[in-house]
Amino acid sequence: MARIRTIKPEFFTSDDIVSLTPLARLFYVSLWCEADREGRLSWNLRTFKLRYFPGDDCSISDLADELIDAGLVIPYEVDGKPYAEIPTFSEHQVINNREAQSVIPPRAFDAPGTRESGVSGEGKEGRKGREGKGKEGEGAPDGAGGEDSEIFIPLNDGSEYVVKLASVAEWEQAYPRIDVMAELRKARAWCVANPRQRKTRGGAAKFLNGWLSRASERATPPPAAPSKASLPGGGRREL
Repeated sequence: MARIRTIKPEFFTSDDIVSLTPLARLFYVSLWCEADREGRLSWNLRTFKLRYFPGDDCSISDLADELIDAGLVIPYEVDGKPYAEIPTFSEHQVINNREAQSVIPPRAFDAPGTRESGVSGEGKEGRKGREGKGKEGEGAPDGAGGEDSEIFIPLNDGSEYVVKLASVAEWEQAYPRIDVMAELRKARAWCVANPRQRKTRGGAAKFLNGWLSRASERATPPPAAPSKASLPGGGRREL
């Protein structure tokens, strides 16, 4: 059910909006009409295309990806049904008290503001039973444990991407010049400090690989100065 919503003048100059393509901005606003008072909506791209862009030659999936990558919309499933949430909905709208309460189930979390329940970064086996090597080191920041610990990278939807030890081992072979675990902790700290620039689950591995690649480039020693033997003329000049 579509709803009447409002739009503020400052919307058009917001940092997270000006980076979008024009059609993605329009799509974002159209989703406000779909969302209930909690910013939740049923996620059906085909319906959105017919309802909001019936005469436009555009990819609704591409527009959705823009919004998801920017952290403006967070898709999720409950009992196999697709939904989405607009996390900053309350910043854009003042809800009429007479509007009906939400009937859409919220996203599930283990605890408010922490990891999403039952989802891991490299699979869907969940986060239960982290023992032994997967256990975070004592006294270490959450998600950045000791030498044998997994690393948890905060994502833009409030969940976390789990970096498995197998991935760490592969990166250690690919980037032998750097301390991979130390760099992953730095990447995690950066994500914690920059919540608006956190990545999607699909983009997390690319982000981390790029981080490690740049760290490796910085760690590569400069080329050695040429020796006398390699100078033009074959070395020393006879006097």
